Amino acid sequence: MNRKIFIALFILAGAALKAAAYELPSSTGTHRVRFGADAAKFNEYTRAIDLEGNVKLEEISADGKQQKLIRARELTVNMASRTVVAPSDFVMDDDTGTIYGKSGFMDYGNDSGFIKGGRFLHKNFIFSGRSIKFDKDGYVYKRASLTTCDEEPPHYQLRASRIYLAPERYFLAYNTVFFVGQIPVFYFPIIYKPFGGGTPFVSSFYPGYDERNGFFIKSNYVYRLSPETRIKAYLDYFARRGIGTGGELDYRKPGKNISDVSVYRIKESGTDKDRWGVNGGYWHSFNKFNESDTARYYSQSFFRLLSDPSFNNDFFRTNPFAISPDKQASLAFTRSTNYTVTRLSVYGRDERSSTDTAKFVKSYESAPRLDFNTVPFRLLRVPVLNSFSGFFENVKEPGVRYYQKKGRAVWTVSKTVPLSRRVILSPSIFYDQSVFLSTSAAESNSWIGRYGGNFNVRYDRLWGSMDLRYSYMRRLHKNKPYDDAGAPDKGQETGSVYADLFIMPRHNAYFRARTSYDLRNYFTASFTDRMTPLITEVYYAPRPSLDLYAEDSYSFASGNRSFVTQATVGGKESYVGVGLANYSTDSRAWVVSNTLGFRPWKNSRWRAEAVLRYRLVPNGYFKYESFRFFEKAVTLYRDFHDFRTSWDFRVRSGGVNEFFFFVNLKMNDPARYDSLEEKSRQFWHPWRQEGAVRD
Repeated sequence: MNRKIFIALFILAGAALKAAAYELPSSTGTHRVRFGADAAKFNEYTRAIDLEGNVKLEEISADGKQQKLIRARELTVNMASRTVVAPSDFVMDDDTGTIYGKSGFMDYGNDSGFIKGGRFLHKNFIFSGRSIKFDKDGYVYKRASLTTCDEEPPHYQLRASRIYLAPERYFLAYNTVFFVGQIPVFYFPIIYKPFGGGTPFVSSFYPGYDERNGFFIKSNYVYRLSPETRIKAYLDYFARRGIGTGGELDYRKPGKNISDVSVYRIKESGTDKDRWGVNGGYWHSFNKFNESDTARYYSQSFFRLLSDPSFNNDFFRTNPFAISPDKQASLAFTRSTNYTVTRLSVYGRDERSSTDTAKFVKSYESAPRLDFNTVPFRLLRVPVLNSFSGFFENVKEPGVRYYQKKGRAVWTVSKTVPLSRRVILSPSIFYDQSVFLSTSAAESNSWIGRYGGNFNVRYDRLWGSMDLRYSYMRRLHKNKPYDDAGAPDKGQETGSVYADLFIMPRHNAYFRARTSYDLRNYFTASFTDRMTPLITEVYYAPRPSLDLYAEDSYSFASGNRSFVTQATVGGKESYVGVGLANYSTDSRAWVVSNTLGFRPWKNSRWRAEAVLRYRLVPNGYFKYESFRFFEKAVTLYRDFHDFRTSWDFRVRSGGVNEFFFFVNLKMNDPARYDSLEEKSRQFWHPWRQEGAVRD
């Protein structure tokens, strides 16, 4: 029978099974299927319908919406068992994606079935399996593969013994091998990826080479535990150094807790050196002790700890602390009210040893320290503002072998007096008391007071402001209530006039100049010696693609002390940056920093970024007494059909001479902006490039 036959509205509920042959009961408010085909045969004993030619079968929900659409050359619909059999090729569409199969069986009663030779398109992923079982919770693929490449054959694929797919939620693959074409490249025991804002369990790989560590592969494994928590695991192989492991934990719950901890460890092959690094910190707000307590309590910490000063430079070279010669840690607990802030803290810092550069030496330690501050307040309705700040600490300072107990407290009285619409007078006076309690037999307790004041006049306009300030401070005799006039400086610690000019005629430009003049009379000095260096800054951005900045420090007595300038032209990808610096400590030398981003030709798929930093000593026009590079780096970027890649070359002082290659499958691209990753990067690792997972 060649003419088109439509048989519709076969009810899948139990009531439909009782209906007589060819009887079409009402479909209103019932779960049902409807179909169309070129030909149909109905067996009234088995209640099966054989459909042939341009078959379309729709599953309709009780509210009348289409749930599934199956297209095939032939289908068999069994109304007694509420099943559909596809003996040959078919296509099934629903709100999760499109499935292609060689044959299949579907049970509409419990929304389950199996497919042979199936291929499922979900989001930008293509899942394939020799056999597929499915139910309302998801799909199980056996002898499976996964790719995002829509070419045939695909440029790459992940082959797995089994894949579990929960549409819109996640997929999980076991015993996977990554193939480029038909060539196996990597083996992964497990791959997990959540959908809808999650990140891949396997994130990225960085193969590379450098002179110190030899050939290496760095790998990152990232997992989103919850909307507030992300964990990262690092597993690295260095041909000359061995296996390095580490990880990072991010937790961000605004108003309650913001935390980040990064750890890394490697025991270098052939040595007993166990090298490691730990860095990060946290901020945590505690609950109130009782409802009547209006105070706020919180704790915070910051730490950057290393096994040795060269650790970052050897393994984490994009970290700006790679060549930093120190490590430090702090921990604080704070109580804050509407009127006071009380803080209890410990802090320690170690610096690179000058005698053994592979070790640290303690440079400062404060354990503990108590700080107390008040907001400005009034006393007895007197029309002035009072404020108090003070601290007491147990501290060990450079060059001192023992701990010292010392403190300081300052009481300030201030008043703001508007003289006119544009002129504001701000006078203040203070008393400063410091105390030193002896912890050594060679020392005695010491109490030293200081007093003084500040007198500031500000002229304020829309285009900027000018400040003139006089600052005065005298020191009292040790353990005595009178001036320390017998000291070499006659107790005159401060007595200067300051000037600060700030001009901002437009939102994209400003100029600032500041200096001071020393009025103290205990020494004899010329006018120029009494003037502090004049520091000037200029910034101008005439358009979004051009930034200009310059800063100069000029001493009236000894000449120019430093000059720094930076100019950047271009946008995010194509730009040119030039930095120039000169310092009086090495006045003949100029330090130059060049940055460059460009595409080699128009519409090129390649993009490059380069950095050159060097020191030169001029000797005539285009002649140099010395010329030395201390950093050279270039990074190449290229997006292929299925990959995002970058190649990084870097040469830097400290023995850095490396190349590494980074490849990231586009399947790892986040589905949307990840606020946890981005805010964590900005707060804890601002030097990381956007999208970078690690240093």
